[in-house]
Amino acid sequence: MYANPKHLHDREIKVRLDEDTFDLIQALAKFHRTQRAVLCRELLEAQLAALAAEDSAEHNAA
Repeated sequence: MYANPKHLHDREIKVRLDEDTFDLIQALAKFHRTQRAVLCRELLEAQLAALAAEDSAEHNAA
């Protein structure tokens, strides 16, 4: 199955979106030929990494 079981995506978080946001996600997923959930997970992980890097940089500067 997975070499590292921690890479298994089995934790779930439900979000509610307005129609415009949902439509944008739907369009982007179609454009990138991926599933909505995969697109949202990748966007979330990228934003979390950026926030962590920003926090780390602020911590190191202080």
